[in-house]
Amino acid sequence: MRLSTDIFHILVGACVIGVIGSYMIYGYLSDRPGQAADGYELTAKFRSIDGITDGSDVMLAGVPVGKVTGDAFDTQTNNAILTMTIDEGYEFPLDSVAMIVSEGIFGSKFVKISPGGDFEMLQPGDEFEYVQDSVIFEELLQKVILAAEAQRRKAQEERAQQEN
Repeated sequence: MRLSTDIFHILVGACVIGVIGSYMIYGYLSDRPGQAADGYELTAKFRSIDGITDGSDVMLAGVPVGKVTGDAFDTQTNNAILTMTIDEGYEFPLDSVAMIVSEGIFGSKFVKISPGGDFEMLQPGDEFEYVQDSVIFEELLQKVILAAEAQRRKAQEERAQQEN
């Protein structure tokens, strides 16, 4: 009796491992960064794409409409070039803005599309004319700290002059 229970437990464990393994393989194959998807490509040139990688979402009004599928560096302009694959069925006016934004202070970054008002639409292979670069929170925090220190020094100097 004991032997059949052990075999049963071994078979259940093997099935669980097999199911987990198949889910992992499926997840890897179905959502691989850079994987060709149904849609069309658009590009955008940014001065900074910190936090964006292949597979980052492209969002419109909070809805995923594509993925970042590549990045490159333009040596002539010293800009980063992002390639995005946009899902079929989504169109953007020519004057739309591609922005790199964050889900919060510690959140991941994604490309947000803010549609313009032009009647003419971007075509496959076109480039966004208007972009907004990634905001680097460390640089922003450093500016706030430096401004606060400058104000403190100015206040100390004013107090010192009033005492004299």
